[in-house]
Amino acid sequence: MQYRVVFDITSAGYQSWSFAAPGLIFIAVGALLVAIVASQKTLPFPWWSTRPAASKVFAYFFLCFAVVWTLIAFCSTYREYSSLDAARRNGSAKVVEGVVTNFKPMPATGHAMERFCVLAACFEYSDYVVTSGFNNTSSHGGPIREGLPVRVTYIGDSIVKLEVAE
Repeated sequence: MQYRVVFDITSAGYQSWSFAAPGLIFIAVGALLVAIVASQKTLPFPWWSTRPAASKVFAYFFLCFAVVWTLIAFCSTYREYSSLDAARRNGSAKVVEGVVTNFKPMPATGHAMERFCVLAACFEYSDYVVTSGFNNTSSHGGPIREGLPVRVTYIGDSIVKLEVAE
């Protein structure tokens, strides 16, 4: 049977960067607050001008929190991607080939997990879960349907390569 690759972590690359990227905006805001506090400029906010010590603590806390959150978000998502990609490349991934059964699509209006099985291997995923593995649900244009012949390469519960029959 001929298969067409619809997802491969190796060619897809690191896609979870969009989860950590908004943290950069908060880092910029925190840096601006720290710069304002350091220059001792007055602002149109009464609380900020009348409480310089509290304003300084808030500005530095805001900046530090933004940096720590962004680093943790980036490191955790990139670590998952790099470990899945390395396992895929070194051949430690499992492969199951067969027909999709027990397919339960994610509703178009909800944030539920989409589920399906191929032989004894079952998978669940959602567009709303940050992951480096396959997570494109059928309600958002994903390829999985009941009875579809597929070949799934997976590590743990993450799909690292998905092929569908042509």
